[in-house]
Amino acid sequence: MLKRIFKYLLAAVIVCYTLFALIYFPSLKREGICQGVLVNVNDSELGIISRDEVMEILKEEGLDPSGRNINDFHCCDIENFMDNISLIEKCEVYKSIKGYAVIDIDCRIPIIKVYDKNNRTYHVDRKGNIIDGIHKALYLPIASGCIDDSIATNDVMAMAKAINEDEFWSSQIEQIHFDEQKHITMVPRVGNHIIEFGEAENIEEKLDKLYTFYLNGMNKIGWNKYSKLNIEFGNKVICTQRK
Repeated sequence: MLKRIFKYLLAAVIVCYTLFALIYFPSLKREGICQGVLVNVNDSELGIISRDEVMEILKEEGLDPSGRNINDFHCCDIENFMDNISLIEKCEVYKSIKGYAVIDIDCRIPIIKVYDKNNRTYHVDRKGNIIDGIHKALYLPIASGCIDDSIATNDVMAMAKAINEDEFWSSQIEQIHFDEQKHITMVPRVGNHIIEFGEAENIEEKLDKLYTFYLNGMNKIGWNKYSKLNIEFGNKVICTQRK
């Protein structure tokens, strides 16, 4: 009697395990077939590229491994292609034990939008990389004027870093404009004036000087008294009074 009960229990365990394996290990149902693609995008919630956009890119390039034999595609092929997209900083691809292709993507984080001298529009990140293909509206300062790739990846990037790393300036500066001599004019969000900055040098010192003037001067005499504030020279803030 005990042997018979043991046999029934053993049979029940085998049936339960088989059902469990079929549910939780789909690769057993379709051995060697890629069950799909799992995409993880890390971009600080900016949403500059979505899972659907990644899948669309893979399908357009014939790189979607879904339904293919798991051994018929190479992770490095997807990684190499995705790494060439300017808004992607790093892409890692691996095959999971359940038969999925897993794609982890780190995006470049833009800090300024650029309208250059050739009517080209793009973004720049804090490392000076030019980013094409961002179509989502982002709350970022704008750089315009006589800008080429060299200025964008050096002077524009340096100005944008200084602005974005400071809570006050990231809220205050709306636009920076470069003339042919690389002299910068800044347009603030608050105050009916422009800021003549000079070249992109001694950036933090100039911004500190202007902040002190805002704090001790503009707060007392009003933010619309002057049409221009020049902070290019030394420790001075040269003001042009509104006519």
